[in-house]
Amino acid sequence: MEGMKKIKKVAEDLKTRDVTVNVIYKGKAVFRIGADAKPGLLSMFGDVEVLDLKKTAEIFNVLF
Repeated sequence: MEGMKKIKKVAEDLKTRDVTVNVIYKGKAVFRIGADAKPGLLSMFGDVEVLDLKKTAEIFNVLF
């Protein structure tokens, strides 16, 4: 749960600065965070757009 709060805070900070970060893994976009993200169904993460749910979950599990 604490990891989700951190992700949401980072997303908000990036959006405030009008910055977007695209996370690419093995040449494929995994998720987008910040100003240009379109959260869709997973809006609980804030401004995070998940492009590959499986890889995003793997990355978040490692980070948090």
